[in-house]
Amino acid sequence: MHPILREILLEPVGWLAIGGSLVMFGIGIWVSLFLRKKMREEERRRGGK
Repeated sequence: MHPILREILLEPVGWLAIGGSLVMFGIGIWVSLFLRKKMREEERRRGGK
């Protein structure tokens, strides 16, 4: 196995890096969806007046 893959997959630090990357990716997706929802609500509210 390649030394970098071994480091990532067999060491706890590698699993922390994978988990942290997934959390950061998830937060980015959540923020974009949340902002899109808020923008739609604001547009609807402005259009209704």
